[in-house]
Amino acid sequence: MTPRTQVELMRTLDEKFIRTRVEFEAMWPTATIIVDSAPFRRADGTVDRERVADALLVVGERFTETRLKLVDSPLGVTTPLWVPAGPLDRDYHLGWFPRVPTVGEEPALFAGGANVPRRRDRPLWRCTVIERADGDLAVVGSVQHALGDALFALRFVDALMGVGADDAPPALGPAPRTRVGGLGVVWGRWLRARSGPRDAWHEYWRKPFRKRLTRWGGRMLRPARNRAIAQRGLREVYAPAMAAGYWSTPLAQASELAGRLGGSISDLVVALALRVAVRLEGAAGEASVAVPVSRRRREGASVRNSIVMLRVSVSETAPLAAAVAAVHAQVTHFGRTGGGDLTPAESGGYASYLPYRRGQAAIAGAAVRQVVLWPVPTPGSRFGLFATSYAGELSFAALCAPGLDPAAVRSVIENESADAWAVLAAEQEVAS
Repeated sequence: MTPRTQVELMRTLDEKFIRTRVEFEAMWPTATIIVDSAPFRRADGTVDRERVADALLVVGERFTETRLKLVDSPLGVTTPLWVPAGPLDRDYHLGWFPRVPTVGEEPALFAGGANVPRRRDRPLWRCTVIERADGDLAVVGSVQHALGDALFALRFVDALMGVGADDAPPALGPAPRTRVGGLGVVWGRWLRARSGPRDAWHEYWRKPFRKRLTRWGGRMLRPARNRAIAQRGLREVYAPAMAAGYWSTPLAQASELAGRLGGSISDLVVALALRVAVRLEGAAGEASVAVPVSRRRREGASVRNSIVMLRVSVSETAPLAAAVAAVHAQVTHFGRTGGGDLTPAESGGYASYLPYRRGQAAIAGAAVRQVVLWPVPTPGSRFGLFATSYAGELSFAALCAPGLDPAAVRSVIENESADAWAVLAAEQEVAS
């Protein structure tokens, strides 16, 4: 029996993440995992890099998605094609930072700065290991958003910790010999999935012809646009480098504060981002931030990207407690009805929370000390705030455009939290 050719079309909704060189280089969800290096060290104290590589490259061996690359369809008539990339290029996908960075250098590296250059002709993921001054190892893993969103990519983090990955990698079919051949296979499958010519005609014309024409034109112009971006240095104009910072706080304390304010940790994180928009961005009248809301339950776990950006807004004068209540009401309403504001947030802010694990985990016997997930603000955003909970700690990661400082974001969050605790204590004293 002839093996099934391994080829599939990229979803139209995923193509926006590679639309130009700006989006391609900016949209890389990143995780930083701090691990104890002792199990990876030899008797002389040096790190056994081969052992580390064997533990980490499971990501590139046991998942279909991490073994595929993109090729453009002929003449851009469809979205790009996912096809097998061939043998894993270990040197590209796993790198080592050449020295021990200073504490001040770490945030930018941990936020994905270590994983460059990023190439479109390889599977869309990279990993860099960094030896820290305290002896621990920082594993910085990045995936291009077209490969998947944070929820989708967490399966790769799980695999590093020995969860959810089979020992035997899934078999891939042969790659199409040519791009034209790959497109023919895709179209043939699409036609066979239709009940007949009438169904195929109706399905094809379900989307407006003008929209198809616009997308085709964009694909044809993409190489020229990317050359212009590179030649004119427009990458830093449209998506300037963002300052990075991260810190952690006890999860129990944050959970208690959220509960006493009438919301969840997610509501609290978004409300704190709204207060950042007011205090640092001077939001007038109303503050708003974008909140990614997953539709994965509705669309299925295999969908690479399954989020919409909900705009959440509160009055600039709303204290943290009122902001938590407003966030909770708006997100809950969207979850129940699908109704909400999907327009871009005026502040250019972005906030999200993703719980990871309550208990301790390990990679190849090395204890995982901390997990930090970084925000992925769209080009032009002013700031992004992402919080992650792991093993009793709540880790915040902030990215800020020029003119904003992650240290100032942290200060606002800590001051707003302290003020909220003070108000709760005063209310309790009055009640007693």
